[in-house]
Amino acid sequence: MPTPQLPALDPTIAVAVGAALVVLGLAFAFWGRGIWKRIMALIGMILGGVLGFIAGYALLNGYILGSILFWRLMNIALALVMGLLAAALVFFAFGTPTGTADPQVIGAIVAFIVVFAISYYFIEELLGLVTAIIGGILVAIGMYIVRGVGSGLVSGLVGLGVFLVGLTVQEMKVRRQKKARAVMANPQAYVPPPPPSQ
Repeated sequence: MPTPQLPALDPTIAVAVGAALVVLGLAFAFWGRGIWKRIMALIGMILGGVLGFIAGYALLNGYILGSILFWRLMNIALALVMGLLAAALVFFAFGTPTGTADPQVIGAIVAFIVVFAISYYFIEELLGLVTAIIGGILVAIGMYIVRGVGSGLVSGLVGLGVFLVGLTVQEMKVRRQKKARAVMANPQAYVPPPPPSQ
């Protein structure tokens, strides 16, 4: 049986898609913490508009409501995505299911609940890590699309490098912000210099 092949893309389109993924990946890796709310608002706006169109409501209302909802529920959405990824990993790690009460189904549900709870509790600490991971993956995929077949190792290493450097940059920024907040919360009293002696 032949292996399924992806449809061939026009090289110009492939380069444009790959370059867009690289740019988006770099943005996520280095500025993910800062742009996350805007990205979630954009996703919510798109989903809200589609759901508003399907439900027959005015598109504008769907865009506005979806944008506000995803902007405010950003932490829940990220924890939900992480829980789903953990559940999928557990589910597919044990092969194909044979019924509904299989141990892998129960394990996936437990993994979802545990990872969702932990992620939601530690969301601020995990935000930089998750956006750096997403950025590294997007850069690796974009590099693979641009460079073509046979560049998987190089693309993966570049994605790994972007992940590591992006995570370091984001964590250094968070530490600077925490230090500045601590200084602002506990200001030092100004001691005037002693008067000049005569």
